[in-house]
Amino acid sequence: MDSKTVKKLAFEVGFDLCGITSAAPLELESERFESWLNEGHHGEMSYLADRPERRSNSNLLLQGARSVVVLGLNYYQRDTTDSPGGHGRVSRYARGRDYHKVIERRMRELIRHLEQEVGEDSSAEFKWFVDFGPVLERAFAQKAGLGYIGRNSMLINRTYGSWIFLSEIITNMELAPDDPKAVKHGTCGTCTRCIEACPTGAIVADWVIDARKCISYLTIERPKEIPQELADKMGNRIFGCDICQDVCPHNERRAKLTQHKELLAESGVGEFLNAQSVLSVQTREEFLELTAGTPLTRPKLEGLQRSAKIVLENERAGRRIVVPEFGRKKA
Repeated sequence: MDSKTVKKLAFEVGFDLCGITSAAPLELESERFESWLNEGHHGEMSYLADRPERRSNSNLLLQGARSVVVLGLNYYQRDTTDSPGGHGRVSRYARGRDYHKVIERRMRELIRHLEQEVGEDSSAEFKWFVDFGPVLERAFAQKAGLGYIGRNSMLINRTYGSWIFLSEIITNMELAPDDPKAVKHGTCGTCTRCIEACPTGAIVADWVIDARKCISYLTIERPKEIPQELADKMGNRIFGCDICQDVCPHNERRAKLTQHKELLAESGVGEFLNAQSVLSVQTREEFLELTAGTPLTRPKLEGLQRSAKIVLENERAGRRIVVPEFGRKKA
């Protein structure tokens, strides 16, 4: 089986992007990840520090790994102009159905096709991961030619910008790799919009995010404490944050409405949550009625209600997120 066949099958099952790279260890990226951990930028996400060498060395995930197939799924959808009072905004990626499940269905179908293609007598193995797996997925995606990593640490693709979910298949098959230099995705150039716009200053250096300051981390990972000075800057964000992507000039030009209906707001919790309704939830059953099948189960009821309280407190105090006005900057 060749790389062209893999890509053809990937597009047939519904993926928007497919790139292939070698499973050779990512040495530079491994060093950067270790440094990030040593600085404590992962906050209370202790699972990230669990055998971190696995994330850059595919052979520790699949013995005899030779190739990594990186897949992308566009999730972009527009924001409405006005935010209703008493409501918290949900990040674009989480408004519809749980993307893990959406990707899993496509991934399993793709692997069935790959196994049929190589035949029952083949020794080919395929192991797949979505973002909960121990893989430096953006680094592998960059190496596979799907984009470049911007200052905000997001992978930026020439067709979809950074509005893409990534997933991977590690295989012991030798597949022809893509040349990351073959496609011009652009660069950040001198643009620092994302750094300037982040309300909490979470982008502490180029390509370095301090999760402890990031609104996505604060609202999703349920840290033990949210410092008041950070809560005051969260505005009406109840789950996740898109600001560093919203201001990216690549996204202004490239964002395309997703064709995957399961990811749209009408398929899940929607763009906004009524904060008072979230606070009125008292049982696990009520919580699951609101969030089941969506990414919003992640912070559990305690975390979602804490964010709801912050949304209402910020509204009462008139604290809003003010995104700087940017003129066109070359990217």
